[in-house]
Amino acid sequence: MAQTGLRKHEKDDIYDVQLLVNGRACSLSASAVVLAAGGFESNPQMRSQFLGAGWDMAMVRGTPYNTGDVLNIAIEQLGAKAVGNWSGCHSVAWDANADPNTGNREASNEYTKSGYPLGLMLNVDGQRFVDEGVDLRNYTYAKFGRAILQQPEQLAFQSIQELADKCAQRGLRNTAAFVDTIQEYNEAVYAHRQENPDAKWDPAIRDNVSTQSSKKKLALAKSNWALPLDQGPYMAVKVTCGITFTFGGVKVDPQSAQLIHGLTGSPVQNVFVAGEMVGGLFYSNYPGGSGLTSGTVFGAKAGKAAAKAAAKRRELPSDASFSSRL
Repeated sequence: MAQTGLRKHEKDDIYDVQLLVNGRACSLSASAVVLAAGGFESNPQMRSQFLGAGWDMAMVRGTPYNTGDVLNIAIEQLGAKAVGNWSGCHSVAWDANADPNTGNREASNEYTKSGYPLGLMLNVDGQRFVDEGVDLRNYTYAKFGRAILQQPEQLAFQSIQELADKCAQRGLRNTAAFVDTIQEYNEAVYAHRQENPDAKWDPAIRDNVSTQSSKKKLALAKSNWALPLDQGPYMAVKVTCGITFTFGGVKVDPQSAQLIHGLTGSPVQNVFVAGEMVGGLFYSNYPGGSGLTSGTVFGAKAGKAAAKAAAKRRELPSDASFSSRL
C-alpha cells in the first residue's frame, strides 16, 4: 500500500487520502490525518539529490518503504514548509555483505559495526580517515557512515602482515600501507605511554589515552582509548555506509505536532506529523537514541491532537474512517 495523494474537501473539514493498494487506486476519508511515513532514506534518487554525489550507493539499514513520497505530498499538495538539514542524515558503519536495499528483521542491529573506538578504521588504500576516539560512540557512530562513504569503493576495514593479507582477499588494495599505518600508530601509542605512565585506559569515559605526545604526533590523532595493535588474535570487519534516516522534513507546531503551511506560517487544519517527517531536530550529527525519543514525543502529541480534532466533528459520513500512518 502506498499513499499517492491527500485532498481536503472544499466545503467541509474532511480529507480524502488517496492510496494504491495492490495496484488498485482507492481512498479513505478522515476528519484528521497523521503523517508518519519517514524520510527519504530508501530512495536512491532523492538521496543523491539532497545528500550529494555517491549517496545513491549507500546501503539501507531499515525499511525499504521510506521513499519520501509522503514528504513530497505534504510539501506539494498541502503547502507544508520544508525545514531542517536536508543534506544531512543518520548513517553508520554497516556490514558490507548485508542486503543493500533493506534491513534484516532477524539480524537487526548485528550488521552495525561500532568497534572502532577500541581499534582503527582503514580504507582500501590502508589509510586511516577519522579520529576513531574523538568522542564516545553514541556521539560519533551516526556521522562516521558518511566518512566511510567518501572512501575509495565506499569501504573500510575495522581493526599486521597476516591480517593485511586476509584483508586483501576482501578488497584491501595496499597491504604495505595498511601495515605501515598500524605500525606508525603503535609507535605513537607507546610514545604517549612513555610520557604519561599514569594514564589509565577507560572506555567508559574520554580517557585522553591518545597518540599525541611531545615525542610523536600523528597527523590524524586518535584522541582517546588508543591501545597498541601488536598482539593477536586480530579481527577485521569489512564495512560500508548504512543509512538509517534523513534529517530533512517539514515544520510542525512543537506543542500540537500540527503541520505548518510554508507561505502563511499557519497550521494546516487537522493535519499532524510525527516521526522522521518532523524536520529541524538534527543537524550534521545525532546523539544515539534521540530519534526514538522524538518519535515517541511527537507521536503522542500528534495522536492526541488528531483525536481531539476528530472528536469535535460530531456528525461524520457513515462511510468515514480514520487514517493514521504510524
